[in-house]
Amino acid sequence: MSATAEPSRPARHLMQLRARDIMTTPVITAAPEATVRQLVELMTTHRISGIPIVSATGELLGIVTEGDLLYKELAPRPEEPPGLVQRLLPFPGIAAAADRARKAEAVRARELMTAPVVTVGEDATLHEIANLMTRHGINRVPVVRDGRVVGIVSRNDVLKAFARSDEELALAIREALLHDLWIDVSRVQVTAHQGVVTLEGRVERWSERELAGKWAALADGVVRVENRLAYDLDDRKLPPETPRLPGERGIRP
Repeated sequence: MSATAEPSRPARHLMQLRARDIMTTPVITAAPEATVRQLVELMTTHRISGIPIVSATGELLGIVTEGDLLYKELAPRPEEPPGLVQRLLPFPGIAAAADRARKAEAVRARELMTAPVVTVGEDATLHEIANLMTRHGINRVPVVRDGRVVGIVSRNDVLKAFARSDEELALAIREALLHDLWIDVSRVQVTAHQGVVTLEGRVERWSERELAGKWAALADGVVRVENRLAYDLDDRKLPPETPRLPGERGIRP
């Protein structure tokens, strides 16, 4: 079993945070032979609600959550449907009933764990992680590299993106405007208050103004964007450029 988990330091000045930026590491894990009591002690000692179950070589086998352990407290205990029923009626409800009965009688992690596990890689974005959690109705997602657990992301970790300081958020957007969109930020002011970002100043074109607003809205932690940028040229009114043919001025044949 691993040492006490501590959250990794969040990366600074990033528009879109990824799993590696918000995951908790190292991860508290347990072996398949860990007893229910050992699992409970790990959860209460480290104040965690889920424990990945790993092999002797560190490969992820399953996960045990507080929800899995609650089946041990049900009275009367769930009964597993007869094998004949499971074979003849392979409905989701029958499978779920069998799973509940198995967990209610489990004494080891390998009998209690949920498998396979929904996982993500280190490059998964916050949006991808949130979508997985919502779609599968789960509260945490292990982060894996080559089949081994390197971190874990909880719903609380995802929500922390909205707790980024206003200064950090404004700086992330300012750097993105400069390095991603090549906008002259010496003419642009980016401020944030409670996650509401305000863009003020002036850019060259209307299209730059619109793109800057949409780009700022993509930053993790942004609640709303107030785009007050002015522009020098309304390029919506410019005629479309006519492609030049080889041999025309400025084009080599």
